[in-house]
Amino acid sequence: MENLKLLPETVLKPSFERDKIKTSILHIGVSNFHRSHQAYYIHELMEKFNELNYGICGVDLLDSDRKIYNILKDQDGLYTLYTKEPNGAHKAKIIGSIVEYFFGPENPLAVIEKMTSPDIEIISLTIAEDGYHLNEITGALDLNQPILDEEIKNPFNPKTVFGYLTQAFKLRKLRNLPGCTILSCDNIKSNGDTIKKALLEYVSKTEPELLNWISKNTTFPNTMVDRITTITDFNDIETLKQDFFIEDQWPVVCEPFAQWIIEDKFLHKKPSWEKVGVQFTQNIEPFEKMKLRLLNASHTILGILGTMSGHKTVYEAAIDDNLMTFLKSFMDEEVHPTLNESNATHVSNYKKMLVSRFQNPHINDRLSRICQESSAKIPIFILPIITDQLQNEQKIKGAAFIIAAWCKYNDGIDDHGNTYKIVDSISNTLIRMAALSHQNPLKFLDIETVFNDLNTNTFFTETYLKHLNHLRTHSISESITAFNKNTI
Repeated sequence: MENLKLLPETVLKPSFERDKIKTSILHIGVSNFHRSHQAYYIHELMEKFNELNYGICGVDLLDSDRKIYNILKDQDGLYTLYTKEPNGAHKAKIIGSIVEYFFGPENPLAVIEKMTSPDIEIISLTIAEDGYHLNEITGALDLNQPILDEEIKNPFNPKTVFGYLTQAFKLRKLRNLPGCTILSCDNIKSNGDTIKKALLEYVSKTEPELLNWISKNTTFPNTMVDRITTITDFNDIETLKQDFFIEDQWPVVCEPFAQWIIEDKFLHKKPSWEKVGVQFTQNIEPFEKMKLRLLNASHTILGILGTMSGHKTVYEAAIDDNLMTFLKSFMDEEVHPTLNESNATHVSNYKKMLVSRFQNPHINDRLSRICQESSAKIPIFILPIITDQLQNEQKIKGAAFIIAAWCKYNDGIDDHGNTYKIVDSISNTLIRMAALSHQNPLKFLDIETVFNDLNTNTFFTETYLKHLNHLRTHSISESITAFNKNTI
C-alpha cells in the first residue's frame, strides 16, 4: 500500500482509506473477469462516493487458484486494471476494493466461518459453468460427480460452492443469524435461478432441514455481466513496468466498455451501485437474452470461423470483411427476430457497438481462449436461437452453417494446413464424431449432451448437410464467401 505513493500521476490510485472499509461482500472465484468487473464497480463506488460499506473478501476454492491467491495476498489485494481504448489511450488504475482474501484448500473452516459472519450480506460468484456441476442433458445438479460424492461424505472439508454454502447457512441458522443474497455473476442463462435450483437440490440430499430456512433467508437475483477481459500476458506486465512504473505480478487487461444489470431481489439493503452505472431491473430476461445471443454467440462464431481461417485473435477475425459480412447477416436475420422483448433501436445500436468492440486493435483476445469449452457454450449461446427460429418457421441457414463449421473445426486443421488443439471437456467425443461424419454426415449431431434431439428435425438437418458437404470440399473462407453470395 505504501508503494502507491511512488507511482506517477498518470496512474489512478485509490483516494479512499482502505482501513476503514467494511467487508460485507464475500466473492467466490477471484478471476480476471471478477477483477475487471464487479471489483471495479465496487471500487468506483468507493472512489467517487466514498461509500465504504461493501468491501470484498475474495475466496478461491480450487487448488489451481493458489497462484493468484499468493499474488494478491502479497500485493495487499491491490492490482492494476489496464484498460485499452481503441484509439491507443491506455489507462492504468489501481483497484482497492478487495481487502480480505481466503484460500479454501488451505483452511476450509476459516472460509466457512467468514461466510457465516453477520457482516457478510452478499455472497457473489464467478465460478464458470463447470463450477455449477450440472448434468449436461438435464441441467440439474449432477450428484453423481465424484467431487460432490466425496464432499457429501466429508461435509467439513468441502470442495465446491455448494458444500461451503450449506455449512455456512447451517451455522447461520444455528446462531440465529440472518441469511444473505447469493449473487451469481457467471455468464450463464438465468444464473441466479440456476445456482438456487442447484443449491436446493444439494441441500435436499445433505441437510434437508435447511430448505425452509434457505427459502426464507436468501435471495438469488439473476444478473447480466459484460466486459471483454483477456488473458494477461507477459507483454502487458512489461508494458506496465516501462510506461507506468508499475510492478504488478498479475494485472488485468480489459476493454473500456462495462455493463452490469441486476435483478432487484436483494435480501438486505442493496448497494447504491446505480451511482456508478449499474442498472437494477425487475425483468432481466431481455437484457440477458440480447447479450448471450449477440455478444456471446458472436464471440463463439468468430472463434470457430476465425480459427479455421487462420486468425489468432478476435481483432484479426473482426477485420476480416468476409467473416464479418456473415456475422452481421446472422445477427440481423436470425438473432434479431428472436429478441422480440427488446427495443429494436436498442438492439440495432448494441449490434453496431459490438462490432466496434471486437475491432479494438489493442485487445489481444486469443481465439484459442474463445474456443475453449465450445460444447458448453454453443448450447447456451446458439442452440436457443435455432430452437426459436424453428418454432417460428424462420431462417436457420446461418445457424446451420455455424454448426456444420463447428463439426469441421473439430478436425483440428485450418485453411493453411496448420493444426490447433481442441480444448474441451468432451474433446475426445467431438473429435471422434467429427471424424465419423466424413462417412456419416449426420453423426456429429448425434452428440445428445450438446444437441439434444436436433438431429430429428428434417428442416434443420437438410440445411446442415448442404453446408457440411460444401465445407468438406472447400476451405472455410470459400464457404463463407459462397454463403454470403447465396450460392449455397
